[in-house]
Amino acid sequence: MMTSPVQQPFVWVAEYLDGSHLSEFDYITKKENNFCSIHRDNLLRFGLLGNGASMYFEVYGGIFKILGQMIEVDYVTNEKSYQLTGRAMNYKDIITYKDAEFVFNPKVEGSGQTMITQFNFGYKTKFTIDDTDFHFQAICQIPMNQLASLELRLVSSKDLNGRLAIKRNGRTVDFIEAPLQSNLGGSIHWELR
Repeated sequence: MMTSPVQQPFVWVAEYLDGSHLSEFDYITKKENNFCSIHRDNLLRFGLLGNGASMYFEVYGGIFKILGQMIEVDYVTNEKSYQLTGRAMNYKDIITYKDAEFVFNPKVEGSGQTMITQFNFGYKTKFTIDDTDFHFQAICQIPMNQLASLELRLVSSKDLNGRLAIKRNGRTVDFIEAPLQSNLGGSIHWELR
């Protein structure tokens, strides 16, 4: 089940704790399922399937698994490391959407067509570490014919002078300078390489 049941390259899939799943399109009937009908309290993992690939995150812990790579994120200052993924909690405020464009020739009636240019999935969450509140959003972006990336957004209730630490399969592979001002969001795009 690593292919899409319809012509679009990827479909979202919600996998539940009991082993069942709900996909964007039913694999037998091809009927579209409503995103709002996903039972978030029973989710095990959520992501995209298609083109022979599986990309998802574990709802408990929020760790991404993309093409066999486990991706984690921490926020690190000189004094402390704040674990953004891998926390003992459910990351169940799931997000998925598609970017699309309509291409047409204005001189030819009926020449237009809509094309999906990117598939996106992830989550947003909030939590408190010691006396600091965090709002964190992680979206995996899968553009057509380009490298995938993670869009990471972070808001802190305190000023922090730190950097994002990106880990792949448990090893830190990148640091990104990311000073934060109290209640002011920051955002970065990190290419999955």
